[in-house]
Amino acid sequence: MVLTYTRGQAPAALNIDASDADGQTMRRTWIAPVLAAVVAVACTVAYVLLDGVAWAEWLRVGVVAGAAAAVLAGIAVARPARPVPWWMCSLGLATLAGATWVQGEQMLDGTLVFPGDVEAIAVLAYPALFAGIAGMTSSRRQSRDILNGSEPIIYSIAVTALVWVAVSGPHFDGEGFPLDAAAWVWAFPLLDGLLATIAFRRLGDRDQRFGILTLGFLLLGAGHAISGWAAYDDALTPGVWQAAAILPGAALVGASALMATRISVVDQAPKVHWTQIFGLLFAALVPLGALLLMLATGLSSRSSSVVVSVSTVLVIVLALARMWKLVDQVRSLSEQRGRDRLAAMVEHSTDAVVLADSTGRINYASPGLRAMLGHEPDRWVGRPVTDLVVPADFESFRHELQRVVEQGSGTTIEVDASLAHVDGQQRKATIVVANLVGGSPVDGVVVTIRDVTEQRNLERQLSHRAFHDELTGLANRALFLDRMDHALRIARSDADPVIVLFVDLDDFKAVNDDLGHAAGDHVLTSIADKIRRAAGSGDTGARLGGDEFALLLEDRGGIERAIDVAERLLDSMHEPISVGGSEVVVLASVGVAVATSGMSTTSVLRDADIAMYEAKRAGKGQIRLFDPAMRMVATTHLEYRSELARALERDQMRIVFMPFVELASGQVVGAEALVRWQHPEHGDVPASDFLPIADRSGLIVPIGYWAIDQALGQAAKWRAGLTLGVNVSSVQLRQPDFADRVIAIADGHHVDPTGIVFEMNESALVDEGDRAASSIDRLHAVGFRFAVDDFGTGQCSLATLQRRPIDLLKIDRSAVAEFGADPHGPSLARTILQTATSLELLTVAEGIENATQLRELRKLGCQLGQGYLLSQPMEAGEIERRFGHPDVAVVP
Repeated sequence: MVLTYTRGQAPAALNIDASDADGQTMRRTWIAPVLAAVVAVACTVAYVLLDGVAWAEWLRVGVVAGAAAAVLAGIAVARPARPVPWWMCSLGLATLAGATWVQGEQMLDGTLVFPGDVEAIAVLAYPALFAGIAGMTSSRRQSRDILNGSEPIIYSIAVTALVWVAVSGPHFDGEGFPLDAAAWVWAFPLLDGLLATIAFRRLGDRDQRFGILTLGFLLLGAGHAISGWAAYDDALTPGVWQAAAILPGAALVGASALMATRISVVDQAPKVHWTQIFGLLFAALVPLGALLLMLATGLSSRSSSVVVSVSTVLVIVLALARMWKLVDQVRSLSEQRGRDRLAAMVEHSTDAVVLADSTGRINYASPGLRAMLGHEPDRWVGRPVTDLVVPADFESFRHELQRVVEQGSGTTIEVDASLAHVDGQQRKATIVVANLVGGSPVDGVVVTIRDVTEQRNLERQLSHRAFHDELTGLANRALFLDRMDHALRIARSDADPVIVLFVDLDDFKAVNDDLGHAAGDHVLTSIADKIRRAAGSGDTGARLGGDEFALLLEDRGGIERAIDVAERLLDSMHEPISVGGSEVVVLASVGVAVATSGMSTTSVLRDADIAMYEAKRAGKGQIRLFDPAMRMVATTHLEYRSELARALERDQMRIVFMPFVELASGQVVGAEALVRWQHPEHGDVPASDFLPIADRSGLIVPIGYWAIDQALGQAAKWRAGLTLGVNVSSVQLRQPDFADRVIAIADGHHVDPTGIVFEMNESALVDEGDRAASSIDRLHAVGFRFAVDDFGTGQCSLATLQRRPIDLLKIDRSAVAEFGADPHGPSLARTILQTATSLELLTVAEGIENATQLRELRKLGCQLGQGYLLSQPMEAGEIERRFGHPDVAVVP
């Protein structure tokens, strides 16, 4: 079995060989003190039972002498690194054995006095015991210091001075004992208690031996107190149990040396304990107190005065020196703890710490180098620290390293560089280089490397997000305005101007409403790709928000190139976008603004926005170049937008009716309901001016429901058989409750649904989503009819007409105007009429202005017509009065 203890401690069973079982460990550790206690108790009982037999005194002497022998045996078995303290302890126990033998002889002879020769001999044991216990409780590292080794000497001198004053001095000078005998009853217990206190401070090291020593000295002190009181009362005679009271304590002190076998020494850093300070103070006060007492009472002898004076000076000088050393030791321990903590931090830090000499050669590399770059630290010793950086940063880093060395000790710089990982990847790092050559224990160049790859990537991502749209990757408004401002500031009068294209998607809300926002995001991403393809390498595309985009054209080419880019962009918009298994076509309106001298980013972008709005008013999917006259129109539109919300509340809206005339007979067969806005300042506002505003702002929904209710209420008063046309926008059709509300309005006015025709433009029919299609199908199922308004201006195909429940086609006025104006004939109108005939759809010609147009339309078989040649819009009362009877014709 191999036991280990910390160098400087008494031998103790701290670490047991793993091959030993727990039971064997307990027997080998505790068998000595248990056996000693049993022997001591047995000897005490035998001594009392023998009741004064002369040879029984050898039982007492044998136990104490056996304790001294046990210590010597422990030295032989455990072979401690410093045996001297143990020899001193054995010497002290042997002295106590001698005092016990003298005490037995005097008890048998009847010559025992208290205090007397026994106490004089016994007290001489304590200098050796104090020297031994103090030496056991100091470490080997402490023993290398002469001041650290002075503690046992200090204790020994102090105890010797006390012994000399109390016993030895009076005997040598023949003066008897100067102190009262009762004081001797407590003298030995106090000395034993001090020994127990010194041993007790080692219990924190989990050394079982010192626990037994502490207990042994406490029992020895109790035994001395018991036997001392018996001697003081003249009751100490052969065979009494008080005479054997010291045996258990002495036996345990000796047995503590037998608690270990083989000892492996491990040196340890010294520790400072409060008992050291207490012991030194006590040791300094003992001779000083004795000297003061001698001077105050005048009981000193010549030899005692000399011995105590010299002891006092020596103890105080050594104690002060020792305490000064302890203070220095505490400071050193604090510094060492700081260095150890720093070393541990370096060893376990994720940063790499490299120590190089003044030439840049590495002397040390921390394990952080392995974690950061995959390099084994030991393999980099002797290599240049500059080899850590990638070739692109080699020269700059070498220059900075050389500059730090040249500027001298204390210089620190911080540089950013890329490092080469063992797997070939590059890691971004912040490198702090500190010159500590010469005036520091480090004596070198400390290079601290921190991996900031993730931080730099995050910064780059955050920077990109701060100036780019997260969905499309285009520049955001902030970056777009910044680049526009830069372009305006550097623009030259002799160069091509800065041009901005403002792009707004037409009816994009329908995609989100009908297909969901995920589909809308996909469409926006596709539109962004189309903008990138249309733009040049030097142009900046941006998403300003929602479905609004912009293009800053900085490449040369002027207005011609701007129009070309806009046309290519609109052409690409006709390419379908695949979304969830279906294809979606989203068109756009483009406004073009040319920057002039002195214009700000805000004014240029505003002009492009105004031009884009004019493009929407022109029918969407258009391009418009900004004209200053548009600014007045835009101002009017802004005014209309703010006032339109209150127009219904203020009863400024009204309905007029444009008659449907049967071209063959000239009879009125119905009318189209038209919304008019009677503005208090501007008078009648044309529908073309305010309805697009209402459509974009969402106000078209309440206005539309109001118009349907008013028109159906008027139709209820008409004679049977008349047709009522009501315009609806795509925004209205996508309302989830549109069909329900329309049916409820018709039921409320008791109107036959078959007489109602809802008119919608081509774009609403082409771009309608599932929700709009559902509303159309449901309303058509209950009898309502549907017409395509302004047919011939959009992208409505024959397949679309066949797929949807369409009943009428309204030929746009631009196609009607071809009659008499186009020398090749009205090809568009003819084609539309042929298409309607093939699909069996009723046709209505809009904008008939002259007799030629009327005559040609009749020839081509157009059934119905509208226009100022036939009739102007009428108020509800007038149309009911004039056309309420079927025999009234408006044309011959």
